[in-house]
Amino acid sequence: MNTTAKAAQQIARLAQAQDALTAARREAARTAKTAARATARAQAARTAATAARAELRKAQRTGKGLAAATRREAARTTKAADLALTAREARQAARQAARIAATAARRLDRLALRAATAATRLVGEVAERLGRRTATTPEQDKTLPAEELPATEEIEAHADRFKALDADAKALAKQAEAEKKWLRRLPVGVYGRVTVTRTNGGTVIDADQVAVDYLDAGLGVPPRKARRDTFKVALEAAPAAQATDQPELAIAA
Repeated sequence: MNTTAKAAQQIARLAQAQDALTAARREAARTAKTAARATARAQAARTAATAARAELRKAQRTGKGLAAATRREAARTTKAADLALTAREARQAARQAARIAATAARRLDRLALRAATAATRLVGEVAERLGRRTATTPEQDKTLPAEELPATEEIEAHADRFKALDADAKALAKQAEAEKKWLRRLPVGVYGRVTVTRTNGGTVIDADQVAVDYLDAGLGVPPRKARRDTFKVALEAAPAAQATDQPELAIAA
């Protein structure tokens, strides 16, 4: 999947997650209000039931209005129990809705980070393409005029020597890199004549972030400097008369 498609996919997922979070937060707010109202009604019912029990005890002591006090206490106690159950269920629903909203918020944060990363890469690629169109012309190699060109034999001789030296340099570079890789495993310390140290590698400019900052500031794409042209020499195998069977080689410098 290319960068543009990936960025579009991440942004679409981010939009869906934002909608899901909005809906979850609305549901959490609604259930929280419902739970608060149900809790308040249950508290009021408990208070009324307590008062009814006090009236019933008074009626039992005085013997007046006992039947009405008994009915009132029973009705209010039943109502208080029903409202307490309703409030408990409402609070459970509110807690569940709050958990769903928290999960949606965490998912949105993850997707936002991914979308931001994908968008930053896309901006970097766009800036790269636009920058190539506006880049300054690099310094060109100084080439010999036609009248000063050396003989073909001299050019071939230089190419042959370059081929041999380039092959030796690449082989030595591979060997040196292998030895360096082995040595990098050593911790800092002194090992006989060998002293291993490590220094902070410093930082480099984040081209993608620079591109984003330039575009955010309305400055267009960052200025770019073109690189020198790639130089290649193709060396064909020497004729059979020269007793060489070396294959064709493409040399890049």
